[in-house]
Amino acid sequence: MTKRNIIISIFIATVIAGSVFIPRIALAANCGGAETSVISCEGEGSTAIINIIKQVIKILTAGVGIAAFGAVVYGAFLYTTSEGSPDKVKKAREVWMNTVIGLLMFAFMVAITNFIIPGGVFN
Repeated sequence: MTKRNIIISIFIATVIAGSVFIPRIALAANCGGAETSVISCEGEGSTAIINIIKQVIKILTAGVGIAAFGAVVYGAFLYTTSEGSPDKVKKAREVWMNTVIGLLMFAFMVAITNFIIPGGVFN
């Protein structure tokens, strides 16, 4: 199995596990007359849009956290299996550096959105 196939397998297993083990929420929210289970757009007009944006950012935060954890584990796997090879150690450090850069970019995006949305995102 190649490294790419291993990564794809881990991603698919994570998605399947997340869809199986995450408890299902009863259809309780109402968004424009349609019953939804995840997104609640309480209010009307811009208030509903802001509430939807808040929900999307919360979902993305969980996804980014899972992806960052996977990238750190993948970098650790590369570093552990490098056997002293400078190229493989460099690749592992690049994975870790890209993960940190991605987390910082996401944090800035959330901070900017938190500044724009009245009351903040995580209230």
